[in-house]
Amino acid sequence: MQTRSENDVKTKVQQHAERIASLVGNPLVNPSLTSRGCTGRGGETSDKIFTVQGAYNVDPPQKDQHLASLDRVKADWVAKGYTITDDRTVGPDDGVVAAKTPDGYDLDIERAIPDGFAILIHSPCFERP
Repeated sequence: MQTRSENDVKTKVQQHAERIASLVGNPLVNPSLTSRGCTGRGGETSDKIFTVQGAYNVDPPQKDQHLASLDRVKADWVAKGYTITDDRTVGPDDGVVAAKTPDGYDLDIERAIPDGFAILIHSPCFERP
């Protein structure tokens, strides 16, 4: 298990979220960064093992542009070599795109009701130094 400080992991989660928001074209709103305990790949648990979740909202740049925004995000992720884990259209202008980064971060953007997007970022488990 890799060792990282909680602040370093929160910074990385925030950077992922800001990149997604820049592709959509609007800033992040209602940010929430939380860390919690985590079970390691070998089943180990400890108060030194943690994960960070970031939850955000962002509005689309124009009305009825949700799917176009999701397409831009997906294209960026594919260009970076991320593994697309979900790619669904669930309504006329409604969808979900999710990916896993090579370093283990889970990224998710989906339509929020009534408008805009919800962005969720989960870090892998790390051990505090």
